[in-house]
Amino acid sequence: MSRMSAWLVVVVVFCLSCEKPGGDQKKPGGGGWGNMTKSVTVEVVHPTVEDFVVFGDYPGEFVSDGMAELSSEVAGRVKEVNVRLGDPVTKEQTLAVVDPVTYAARVKELRASVNLSEASLEEARVNLANMHAELDRKKPLLARKLVTEREIEDLESRIRAADQRLAIGRATVDQNQARLTGARDSLSDTRVKAPFTGIVAERYVDVGAHVSPGQPMFRVVDAQEIYLRLRIPETESGLVKTGMAVQMRVDALGGQSITGTVGRVAPAVDPATRTLRVDVVRPDGESWDEVKPGMYARAKLELGNRPGALVIDNQAILKSSDASRYVWVVRDGKADKQTIMTGLRGRQKTEVVEGLDVDSQVVLRGAEKLRPGSEVTLINQQKDAPAPRGEEVAP
Repeated sequence: MSRMSAWLVVVVVFCLSCEKPGGDQKKPGGGGWGNMTKSVTVEVVHPTVEDFVVFGDYPGEFVSDGMAELSSEVAGRVKEVNVRLGDPVTKEQTLAVVDPVTYAARVKELRASVNLSEASLEEARVNLANMHAELDRKKPLLARKLVTEREIEDLESRIRAADQRLAIGRATVDQNQARLTGARDSLSDTRVKAPFTGIVAERYVDVGAHVSPGQPMFRVVDAQEIYLRLRIPETESGLVKTGMAVQMRVDALGGQSITGTVGRVAPAVDPATRTLRVDVVRPDGESWDEVKPGMYARAKLELGNRPGALVIDNQAILKSSDASRYVWVVRDGKADKQTIMTGLRGRQKTEVVEGLDVDSQVVLRGAEKLRPGSEVTLINQQKDAPAPRGEEVAP
């Protein structure tokens, strides 16, 4: 045997010694380990039948449509302030007075101007009437040649001028009357009055302060018109109806609970926020005396009540690309995709209207690797798990 042949024999023997026993055997399935069907481990639950009550819990703010910022309409120094913070006021009550001396003098001046212009107007009327009388007297004399045509023409010209002066006199009277009316309004505006019955929520001025037109002086609110303004998510907006009872917890009052009623529901969802405005009003006989505009509260509404409803954990429910909802169910040890119709949705559970029954084995966890027909191994199977009565919809 040559040297080269001897090396080849050594290499072949070495390779055979490194081969694992049974290495020529294929794994079950005829395709090796990669072709072996794997079982997916999942946790399943059964739907439960229970009295299902869903609540909505939403933040809101107390506001009042009867709220007004009262500003000064005139400039001047504050002469009187007749109310303090928190005082009740009645409609048309005078809250403050801006020094009226200048405005009263202006009224007096313009009243005199009106009187003077009216006297001038009356004088113009009399003159015009006299000229017409003179013309009526002289026209018959023209035929008898006792007056000349030139005299008649001059008189007619004077009458036309008198007509113009009379028109100017009327305009002057109207102008002065308008100025007098404005001056009287300014004099009246020196008295700042409450537009409605309410409570003084803010007082911004004191006696002696100088104010300008438009400068805020008071804020008045009507506590009888107070209500809680809520924003309901679009997904729950269809469940809110007028007349629904509302329980409100007001943190500013130490968590005190008060009762309200859904009084107004907006006709459309706000496209910017995808929320629906809902106003909660005070029911007849209920006292909201301690509630003030600007306070915040949590409002709880019963959105639905389904006695004997079939419910399932929200975690088990998935959404398809077409927005339909489905769950994975186990039948004969294999996974199957089941489309369902849902009803009331709570924070933890959802009512199933169609697609499941109490004997359905619904995958709760482990659905990420499932495909239709996947073999599954069950763990921690739950059935008839008790559920609390009532759940809250997440705001």
